[in-house]
Amino acid sequence: MSEGIRLYLMPLLVNLVLALITLSLRWLTLSGAVCALLIGFISFRYAGFGGWVILMLFFVTANILGKVSRSIIGSMVEGIQKKGWTRDWAQVLANGGLAGAAALYYGLGGGTLALVMYGSAVAACTADTWAGEAGILSKRPPLSIRTFRPVPPGMSGGVTWLGTASSLLGSLMIALAWYATFADYSDPSWVFLASIVAVAGAVGSVADSFFGATIQGHYHDPERNQVTEHEVRNGRKLPLCRGIRWIDNDVVNFLSNMVAVLVGSGLSLIVR
Repeated sequence: MSEGIRLYLMPLLVNLVLALITLSLRWLTLSGAVCALLIGFISFRYAGFGGWVILMLFFVTANILGKVSRSIIGSMVEGIQKKGWTRDWAQVLANGGLAGAAALYYGLGGGTLALVMYGSAVAACTADTWAGEAGILSKRPPLSIRTFRPVPPGMSGGVTWLGTASSLLGSLMIALAWYATFADYSDPSWVFLASIVAVAGAVGSVADSFFGATIQGHYHDPERNQVTEHEVRNGRKLPLCRGIRWIDNDVVNFLSNMVAVLVGSGLSLIVR
């Protein structure tokens, strides 16, 4: 078998096995597994095994935290019923699409800038997911990042001290893994670059909360007399009361990841 074939076959087989496992565990739908297969293959092929492991740190911890938090609180929280427990292609693409694009950019010669973009994207996904999954376990009600008034647990735009601390921890974990994987230990500038990845991830999480509280579509359910993120309930389209109708949680996730990538790449250009 030629070296060229091995470069593509190994990433394909590893991610195919992973996709089948996620399907059997019901972590992903079929469309989500196919999308994850593609993003995982690109990350493994162009960012290397270490880069792929960083992406898997996000994916595995996100699903484990999700299962744990939902087993504790059940299914009564508004926010965790947006699209169910099993992630589809839109959720996978919203969280991993920019990381896959950055890995491809690195493979095409993007250099250190592409690596920072990759780390920033994964750090933002991890920070936001850890914040959300841990935040719904907070004993104190979340506060809207826009109005600082209490909002229902799980509602986009709500923040808690527990969620914020978890967000910072998740971003730091990815930054440390990124440094261990890619850094030239003899060059101290890589320490600053790893710090930038951590900061970019935290900023992305804050941006997610801000977008969730401002531009994400929220709807009024007259039967329950409450604000919800569900556009349709019981087959009936609900009236928009805040935000933009086509902007849902997936769009917000993608936009916040983009903010993280822009912050990370911008700061890295200053350091390098």
